Amino acid sequence: MSVVSMNYLLEAGVHFGHQKRRWNPKMGEYIYTTRDDIYIIDLQKTSKCLDKAYEALKTIVEDGGKVLFVGTKKQAQEAAEESATRTNMYFVNERWLGGTLTNFRTIRSRVRRMEEIEKMEQDGTFDLLPKKEVIGLKKEYEKLNKNLRGIRDMKKLPQALVIVDPKKEEIAIKEARILNIPVFGVVDTNCDPDMVDYVIPGNDDAVRSVKLLIGALTNAIAEVNGNEVIDYISEEDKAKKDKKEKKEAKKEVRKENKKEVKEEVKEVKAEEKKEVVEEKKEATKEETVDYSKMTVAELKEIAKSKNISTTGMKKADIIEALSK
Repeated sequence: MSVVSMNYLLEAGVHFGHQKRRWNPKMGEYIYTTRDDIYIIDLQKTSKCLDKAYEALKTIVEDGGKVLFVGTKKQAQEAAEESATRTNMYFVNERWLGGTLTNFRTIRSRVRRMEEIEKMEQDGTFDLLPKKEVIGLKKEYEKLNKNLRGIRDMKKLPQALVIVDPKKEEIAIKEARILNIPVFGVVDTNCDPDMVDYVIPGNDDAVRSVKLLIGALTNAIAEVNGNEVIDYISEEDKAKKDKKEKKEAKKEVRKENKKEVKEEVKEVKAEEKKEVVEEKKEATKEETVDYSKMTVAELKEIAKSKNISTTGMKKADIIEALSK
């Protein structure tokens, strides 16, 4: 079953692409049709791609991996921060600083600088410094905090990137490529799908669409870590799922019953066969004649009826001949 109902995808406007003149031919396979000079994305393919990305991200998190949400465009800023906060992961939603991944040591040094300024304010150092210097330090802190607050607790490189709009986050993707970090991306009709490892075709210019797609993907992390899981499946789809599960359960019961009946029939047949064999043995035993208790004359009569010559034979020899 899909992680998001088709109704939710339609309501959020995930199917709306860009104008026909602003498109990337590589996105052709994900386009369903055009309407009023705007491309319409095939939601069936969006659903399949989302399911595939969901399972892949779930596997990464199950192995202890950390995820970095990147959404610096206005429509994705809130979604990136909300998703990261909900799952205790990391985010960048203001500006991607060049070298955030490839020059991670320098980024960590800037985080330490930010923490130093915080400490100076708390321990009263600011009270001993000139006002001008304090203003300068506060400005420096605000700038650092704005860009690094989402990754200040990120002590090592993430194991996956979730991005919105590959065109906007091109530098982040290139850095992830260098470090072999898989990239999950919401890709619109004007983007190159080859830039990301797990393509989720959808509208990246609407807040509702971005929130839905990123939120559904975030559920994969929340499911593993025991965080809050937001339900994106309609009651209608749930009813269909329950119906399907009940149907499958009935099929399983029928299979089990058939199997049991077959086994019972086999057992009955085996018992009958055994009884027939035993009856035959009993009959054979009953048919066996004790020749030793008969007289020689009686033995000769039986031998005669069986066309056995008894001339010059003793009783023991006649019994041996009859027993053959």
